[in-house]
Amino acid sequence: MVNNVNPLSKQKHFLTIRNILKNKSIIHGIVITLFFMLIYHIGTMITLPGITLPPSYHQQAKTSFLSTIDLLSAGGFDKMSIFAIGLGPYITSQIIIQLLSSDLVKPLKNLASSGEYGKRKIEIIIRLLTLPFCLIQSYAILAMILNSNSSGSRSGIKIFGCEEIKNIPVQNLISLMFLLSAGTYIAIFFSDMITKRGIGNGMTTLILGGIVGSLYRNFNYAFNSIKLLIVRQNRNSDQITIFLSFFLYLFIYLVLLVFIIFINGTIRKIPIQQTGQGLILDKKQLPFFTIKLNSVGVIPVIFASSLITIPGTIAQFFKNNEPRWFIEKWLTLNSWVGIIIFFFFIIIFTFFYSYVQINPMMVADNFQKSGKFILGIKTGNDTEKHLSTVLYRINCLGGPILAVIAIIPYVISITTKIPTGMALGGTANIIMVTTCLELLNSIKSIATTSGYNITKKNIDHSNNDKSTKNITSLW
Repeated sequence: MVNNVNPLSKQKHFLTIRNILKNKSIIHGIVITLFFMLIYHIGTMITLPGITLPPSYHQQAKTSFLSTIDLLSAGGFDKMSIFAIGLGPYITSQIIIQLLSSDLVKPLKNLASSGEYGKRKIEIIIRLLTLPFCLIQSYAILAMILNSNSSGSRSGIKIFGCEEIKNIPVQNLISLMFLLSAGTYIAIFFSDMITKRGIGNGMTTLILGGIVGSLYRNFNYAFNSIKLLIVRQNRNSDQITIFLSFFLYLFIYLVLLVFIIFINGTIRKIPIQQTGQGLILDKKQLPFFTIKLNSVGVIPVIFASSLITIPGTIAQFFKNNEPRWFIEKWLTLNSWVGIIIFFFFIIIFTFFYSYVQINPMMVADNFQKSGKFILGIKTGNDTEKHLSTVLYRINCLGGPILAVIAIIPYVISITTKIPTGMALGGTANIIMVTTCLELLNSIKSIATTSGYNITKKNIDHSNNDKSTKNITSLW
């Protein structure tokens, strides 16, 4: 690749930025997105009534399982706010309905292929299914934070003055469960508003807001953890050693971010040709059909994170007996088995959603209708098989890379006993990078569309002026 930097290109970038800032559609979308992100962030800072959290609760929320829940709630779990369960139940419902609508349930499959009407019906079904998941997870969350009181640490967490969930009055427990469920539906509403009237995907944008809002707190936590580790190893350590270690941590953190950006920007180009008058004779001017190495973005990681929290949620319905011990020891991210399951979940969802998003059969059909073809490949079934093979090879590389980046914090936490919140890499970084790139692409897309509309209006207006002048001159 050749990177030619000249004054003309710099001027072009400056004009692009200026045009974006002048674009009313983009400014309107940014304001709406920031407005709903701000309201959501304020809501995550208000603890639910009746819940008393000790100062050490934030450190308890840094464990592998709880940090995943806090990620899906966009920071709402950290303060046990109305958004404590966040979008997790909604994401779980989406996974179930999308899997069932593939080939398992024919009525759902027919709805999925019925266009906009079918999509609206499926969305209604997803939201109805979200409610029982909200109630189940809200009860599990409340039981989970109180279980730390019975672990011997006496953490001091209380709900309406009770340290055990069985002692909470039924009406108070039900009211908290419905408040947490209402928080999920409010988050879904915010997500829809951002998607329809703001910029980017609302679900990932809300999660991004929670990640960015907790960056300073996480870095501060990492600094204190590094300081504590160094002091334990060498009691005579000075401040220079602590700061150098922290800067090394930041450097590795930035290197991982750059690597994730590189993975998101890596594409596979497939040269295509046009039949008839659009035939291009110069190979250098051929257009390309591009497939990204990470073709589905952050969706596989979010869905895998949502599924891996289900066993830990189920464990809260058991008392301190064998089933609960087995689930917490083997089926959460605190164990090697749970990490391996999480790893394969990401790979499976990468394959599944890449074939949903880039449908080889549909792409081959569109190529045939528009008179396009891949060089050296026949149209129709051969094109479909070729695209499926290319997509399979890309996923064989991109899926494991995405999964490895996601499991890095948990592997480091198990092997070195370093808290998960301090570990490098992970789901949060993947979501942060991918969502930021998606937001930039959305801004560029809105700028291009609105710019085209403005140009079209100007041309129509000038043509109308000319026709009016001609009519006047005739009279």
